[in-house]
Amino acid sequence: MFLHRLCVILSALAPFVCFQFYFLYKLTNGKEDATEQIAYQLGTRGDAIPEPEISPLDHFVPLPLPAEVPDWIPPNFHEWNSTNSTPPSVWFDALDTYGRRGYVADPTLLRKSVLQWHKDHPGATYWDRLQGYQSHLLKKIDDYLFMEKTCALIPGVSVFGQGGLTMLVERIKVDEVPTLRMGGKDCLKQEETPDADDGNNNTTKKKKLKLFCGVYSYDGQRDSIRLAALSYGIKCDGFLAFSTATIPSLGMVALMHRGNETYQNMFQKTRSILSYVATHYLDDYDYFHLGGDDMHVIVENMRSLMLEYEREGYSGNKEGRMFGQIAKLPYHARNLIFNGGPGYTLDRIGLKKLHDFMPKCNPNAVKAEEDQEITRCVRNLNLEWSDNRDKCTGQQRSFGEHPDMTYNQTEKPEKGKRNFWEHQWSYWANLDHPTIKGVKVGVKLGSDAASNHTVAFHRLTYPSWMARHHALIYRACDASTPLGILTDIGVDGSITAGGA
Repeated sequence: MFLHRLCVILSALAPFVCFQFYFLYKLTNGKEDATEQIAYQLGTRGDAIPEPEISPLDHFVPLPLPAEVPDWIPPNFHEWNSTNSTPPSVWFDALDTYGRRGYVADPTLLRKSVLQWHKDHPGATYWDRLQGYQSHLLKKIDDYLFMEKTCALIPGVSVFGQGGLTMLVERIKVDEVPTLRMGGKDCLKQEETPDADDGNNNTTKKKKLKLFCGVYSYDGQRDSIRLAALSYGIKCDGFLAFSTATIPSLGMVALMHRGNETYQNMFQKTRSILSYVATHYLDDYDYFHLGGDDMHVIVENMRSLMLEYEREGYSGNKEGRMFGQIAKLPYHARNLIFNGGPGYTLDRIGLKKLHDFMPKCNPNAVKAEEDQEITRCVRNLNLEWSDNRDKCTGQQRSFGEHPDMTYNQTEKPEKGKRNFWEHQWSYWANLDHPTIKGVKVGVKLGSDAASNHTVAFHRLTYPSWMARHHALIYRACDASTPLGILTDIGVDGSITAGGA
């Protein structure tokens, strides 16, 4: 730094001499200077200015949606601006914390940061994590952060009535290691197969299947994003929440897209998310799951499902896979879609195909029903469509509603008006069993509606709902609380061995 100031003084007298002198200095002392600059940027020097934690919200400007766009994606999309004559058909530019365009987020940062936080706080529980990790970024301090409040039993107040409690406490199980459920007569004797040789006595020769989890949201839902990140997001190999603000420590990315930032334009945002992920992370992960900030994923069970599909392979000439809960839209000709509520999953080949097709994927549509539109695009790609039902029982493993509604769903007679979910229950009941020929699944109600190996639920609308949901699944309420007495298992702070 001293030499730099000296150069400024000498430059007025002898610019060429100064340049030569400074160049010689960089050759001989560049390493120390570079170290000093890195320390300054990282904020490890006393006089450093730390990097902003949150990107400036006024820099988030979605691209206006013209009537028509060409079927192309510019190679340097982040350099495109409104002065160009023809905008790209898919715009997926992200902002760093300074508000600069062209940002590529690190999907592993959240998990690494939380693991480090746990190392620095030995014995910390799920509740300690919610209260302690980056808590200054919370928009509101609320009751759900505290075990005593979340694990209380308040009939009629929480979404989890008796049905929801029964579903989560008695029905849903977490696979401690990935478990293959391939169906058939030996279904109850499934082998338990670790999916990685990680040096901890796992003997499988299979490579670990890596899962990327993505969430679409906006900064007004920051507390919900943070809760999702600290609940199931840290269990994914990579996690990003595509928002209107970039907060790296929470996995949040300000991802711009075509059209306005509204729920009614969710399809354009989804096109941008999938294109961004495919562009930057396609080779880093094997499976890519995307849903909203009110979705909860049981990651351990998702890993079991991933292993099943790896074992199953593709049929015929199909290549690439998309799977999730398949729902039936009443009154539509091509009426089967992947339900976006609990999220849908693409393997690497499937995501690559969808990304390549994205410029032709209804580029000018302004719609909230992103799952319907993405499904229509996928129809063109010759992918393996996989309903992620339990192959042993035919039960659903993903749900577009929360556990209480799932438990209390009823099927009305064939005659009479039905709501959307009553149509679904009738449709699922009449499906052929996934692995037993000549057998229908039949009506599955109450706790029988869900597989023990359920993967995801939806409509956990408020942070308090998701916190309770996660705590019940992972037995994070201790015996001093009413829900802890029900689950009868103590608090586990682990995030790598089946704990909360």
